[in-house]
Amino acid sequence: MSLALSLIVFKFVLLAGLAAWLSVAAFNSLRSFGNAVFALGQLMRMAPLQQAPAIQTPLLARRVESVFWHRAVLALVLAAELVSAGLLWFAAAAFAGAAAEPAAWANLALAAFMATCLLMLLGGSWFAYYIRQSEAQLLHFVLIGVGVAAMIAVNLRA
Repeated sequence: MSLALSLIVFKFVLLAGLAAWLSVAAFNSLRSFGNAVFALGQLMRMAPLQQAPAIQTPLLARRVESVFWHRAVLALVLAAELVSAGLLWFAAAAFAGAAAEPAAWANLALAAFMATCLLMLLGGSWFAYYIRQSEAQLLHFVLIGVGVAAMIAVNLRA
């Protein structure tokens, strides 16, 4: 096996793995939409800040109680996940020879992936999730780092 071919295999596995992970995440949210709305609603209601000991902060004025908005935001996140996953699948297929310019497709797909992660990071930050849900914020930062590392990897030349 040549170095060039091994890099192509690596890039395919990386992109397909991210696509599969994001596809499972989106599928899980679709499969249990009500639970996902509830979980997102907890964040948007800033419910963790009300758990003992309650944290009083002016940021609580940002609470969103409306289930309509919880559903709408989840629909936006799901749309971003599905578009990102679809682009990642296409980019993986491009490295398997299904399209020209596979690195360009991968860059587009990874930009969509990072935009999805930034959407979640910024949304969570708006509702101050870093106060009681720091693990979620850390996950979003790690995913952005994965996107950056993947962007570097897919642009490696043999």
